[in-house]
Amino acid sequence: MSLQHLTEKTYLKFSKIEGNQHIASDYALKCVSRLIQDFQLQQVLEVGIGIGCIADSVLESYENIQYTATEANAFCLNAIKKNITQIERIKLYNDLKQIPQNTFFDFIIIDGSDDSLAEVKRMCTPKTIIFIEGGRALQVVSLKKIFPKVLHAEMLSDYKNPACGPFSTQAWCGGGQLIFPYPNFKMRMYYLKEKWATYLKRKKRKANS
Repeated sequence: MSLQHLTEKTYLKFSKIEGNQHIASDYALKCVSRLIQDFQLQQVLEVGIGIGCIADSVLESYENIQYTATEANAFCLNAIKKNITQIERIKLYNDLKQIPQNTFFDFIIIDGSDDSLAEVKRMCTPKTIIFIEGGRALQVVSLKKIFPKVLHAEMLSDYKNPACGPFSTQAWCGGGQLIFPYPNFKMRMYYLKEKWATYLKRKKRKANS
């Protein structure tokens, strides 16, 4: 099964689960998978695992991923035990401050709120990539203050929400925010590609609105 089919399978699975109104979009799951593949990312931190949609998608798609997550909500903590097939592969903490010092990640996914977001700086290496699911403008602003040289690009879809999900089929499928805290040459080229892709997709959206 291709990675695209795996993400679509996960989206369909979580679309039928209680709490589905807050799951990641179909396109956001594809963005996460694409970034893991393009940059060969292995050490993943998800800030706000929710009911487990992104985590389940990643763990079902990649065998070599080491996954850490935070979550404090009681409903979500109970839900992930049932929802995530490979829950035993996840190191789970209540918040970022609980993660031990000298712990580093090459991919940080922000999929929820955390008052200690500034803690991510100590967990980053020069190769770390951050993906913020959805809009979350306040978190983008916060990260730009934490990382002054950051490069930020939107990752937008060019299609509407699929009928199988909990979101309106009249709305464009959500994506996310790509953050390069310490951009190297490859990251800069990737950033420019995403900026151009976003420009073209916005034109397509406008033409089809």
